[in-house]
Amino acid sequence: MNTARIQNTLEILFQDSARWLHPGRRVVFWYDPQQQFTSSFNELQLEGVEKLQLADTAFTVKYHLLVEQPNQTFLLYAPFAEPAPQENWLLDIQKSGLTFSADPAALIYADLGLRSRGLEIVIREHEKFFKSRKRTEALQAMGISPDSDERGLLLAMLSVLAGLKVPDAGTLIRRVLLGGLLESDNALWSDIERFISPEAFWEVVQEHTDFPKQNPSLNKLFVQLLITHFAKSLHDTIPPQLANQVITPGQRAYAFIDQWMRDQQDSLGWKILSSEVAEQLHIFDAIENLEPEVLFEAASFEVVDKVLIRTCVKTLQMQMGQQITELTPWRTWLQARHTLIWFPQYEKIYQALEAAIALLEFKQQYPEGFRQPAPLLFKAYASDLHSFDKAYRHFIVKSDDAQGDILKGLIDDVENLYTQWFLDSLGEAWSDALGNNNWELEGIASQTRFFGRHVFPILERSDREKVFVIISDALRYEVASELEEVIKKEVRGETSLEAQLGVLPSVTRLGMAALLPGSKLELIPGDDDVRLDGLGTKGALARQKVLNQNSRVEATVLSAKDLLEMNTDEGRAAVQPYRLIYIYHNVIDAIGDQASSERQVLSACKTAISELLRLVKKICNSINGTNVIITADHGFLYQRRPIQEADKRPLPSSEVVLESKRRYLLAREQLNDSTLLHFSLPYTENGTVAIVPRGSLRFAVQGAGAQFVHGGASLQEVCVPVITYHHQRAVKGDEGPARKVGVQVSARVRRVTNNRFTLTLVQSDAVEGRWRSRQITVAFYDPQTNTPITDVRGANLSSTSPHPSDREINLRLTVTTANPPSNVYLIVKDADDESELLRETWAVSLGIANDFGDF
Repeated sequence: MNTARIQNTLEILFQDSARWLHPGRRVVFWYDPQQQFTSSFNELQLEGVEKLQLADTAFTVKYHLLVEQPNQTFLLYAPFAEPAPQENWLLDIQKSGLTFSADPAALIYADLGLRSRGLEIVIREHEKFFKSRKRTEALQAMGISPDSDERGLLLAMLSVLAGLKVPDAGTLIRRVLLGGLLESDNALWSDIERFISPEAFWEVVQEHTDFPKQNPSLNKLFVQLLITHFAKSLHDTIPPQLANQVITPGQRAYAFIDQWMRDQQDSLGWKILSSEVAEQLHIFDAIENLEPEVLFEAASFEVVDKVLIRTCVKTLQMQMGQQITELTPWRTWLQARHTLIWFPQYEKIYQALEAAIALLEFKQQYPEGFRQPAPLLFKAYASDLHSFDKAYRHFIVKSDDAQGDILKGLIDDVENLYTQWFLDSLGEAWSDALGNNNWELEGIASQTRFFGRHVFPILERSDREKVFVIISDALRYEVASELEEVIKKEVRGETSLEAQLGVLPSVTRLGMAALLPGSKLELIPGDDDVRLDGLGTKGALARQKVLNQNSRVEATVLSAKDLLEMNTDEGRAAVQPYRLIYIYHNVIDAIGDQASSERQVLSACKTAISELLRLVKKICNSINGTNVIITADHGFLYQRRPIQEADKRPLPSSEVVLESKRRYLLAREQLNDSTLLHFSLPYTENGTVAIVPRGSLRFAVQGAGAQFVHGGASLQEVCVPVITYHHQRAVKGDEGPARKVGVQVSARVRRVTNNRFTLTLVQSDAVEGRWRSRQITVAFYDPQTNTPITDVRGANLSSTSPHPSDREINLRLTVTTANPPSNVYLIVKDADDESELLRETWAVSLGIANDFGDF
């Protein structure tokens, strides 16, 4: 052994205070029975250390150390074997000091800074492990505690084999299992067998998970851990064929799997192993008949989602025919899936199911149908009935994006519900309420009064006010209501939405003209240019001319596409000279009006919402706009199911018809047909009337593209939205960027009394203006170790409701520690940056062994 190596080791031994149990002088004993290192001892130069070779009687040595030099630090070299304790007259001094040896195992022991001499034996027993300099240095780098026992040392050695930086039983077990459940194919397992021992690993496993050591295997380990986690998630309603796989007690096993599932790095490997076990144990067959109230919180196996989805689809299909089940629990059960590990793979399906539930719940609200006077029915559509169109749109978009055929039958049923109940029933009620009259509704503002009601008052307030009017082609009312919600969430300001009665026919050329300032509209059948005060309105240049002539202010016209592509300076320059800016946006109509793309029109609504939000942000944040109005020329009718011949009316062949489209006719006079609706129009001459089919029927017109239509008088076409947004700048005391919503606890007593319990949180602010949604994690933590004593649950704080009761979130938590401390911390963290949002002290009083029992 190199003398310099010995010198260095001894210097560290004397200087490292962590290795010594007491202050003051230090004494190291060095036994060398083979007298191999006598010369090395003689060569040593240790500053502040007196070397003494033991040769005299023990009494002489003791007198020298205790009486003559009681404060001196010594290295005592004994060229003989260490005496038995009963024959070692220096044992008391040796016990207060440390023992050194220069053989390789002893030097490693010394380098590791360990105190227990028994660990030197452990090092010798694992010579193969320590033959690798890389493994030895990795073990030293872990900085294991000087007070480590044999279990601690072996755990550290096993962790080195697993490539860990620190000893960690949970991560070690995880790494071994990720290597494969078949020992013969697991490279890490082979290293454990070669360099340490399987027994050492199984000791760690039992201590960390309570898995029994009798006849262990990696496959058996993972199966039992997973089934135990599954059993606890099912509130111990475990299928009988799986009961013998449950570890008792199960808290540690549950916590192990729960932490693994939440680990971003290793969760993918866990999913693969979970799927293997699900197939191996036929989990689908075992749980397919379990009730959803038992399954809804379980995420141990992917097949849980498949069973829940299949059951939900069957339930909803039964509901389509007759209302026999309360659907509120299903909304709760599906919502609970949002924070679980398999949700991203089934997100679109779950969202489609939630939309289908909304449709059915909506139908339950209207058992008597929709019949009421036309003005009241128009208002009802604007306040509530449009939500059915929105839910249908969400269902179609999400089911289009969903994988597989699980929703195929439900899609047909939803189409029947939408077309045969909602569209037909609402269309009949609306048609009957309208009758044959002038095209106006008492108490309902007309689209032709848009400029005078919404734009002119702002311009009149002061000569410095600017108004930005965004006209989005075919932005129907239900899409605008969603846009309003998004604006409230994303930008700071006051937002309102109201409805106006659109023009008839509900077509682009007339709707666009009606939104311009002026007094006299002229619709000429067959002419694609509508006159306003004698001026043409077709195209940007013509509209800008009308604006400048009739608005009394400097005005300009921009396309939304051009404005979005401008940088800040370009945008400001484009609007700076003007007080009135009309911005034309065309996404929905551009997609819907083409037969080749009309199938994507409902998806285009989402694109339109996104682009319109970008426009609002650009106007208010980049080019300093304050007043923004968003409206449309018309709405639209759309159904995914191809239009049947029974839903088409033959085009009248009368010579009085001047213009004919799928949803309307313009004629010199009324037709002798009581199945059609006839309306006198204030913007036509010579008695021209608009004729529309009842409800959502179409006229039989040659060519494709009959599913997306407008021009008629349905509520979906003529209930035109007006969103008014007034941007608010930051005021003193409210400066700064947008903030995420906060969270509070709703509990009368801060005490946990059951292994499984419900925690109620309240989102402190509604998501609107500067307040943004927030993802959070919630768990109870041991105050000493700062480790979770419950599972860690996620939640999404995204409610826009102004009512605190609507912003409550109930989370089901499970204690995962066998003996939790009597006082713990409830900690809520932001899921993105893990910053603490809330920390509270709670008492824990579980009573007598209640291993996950119900309460």
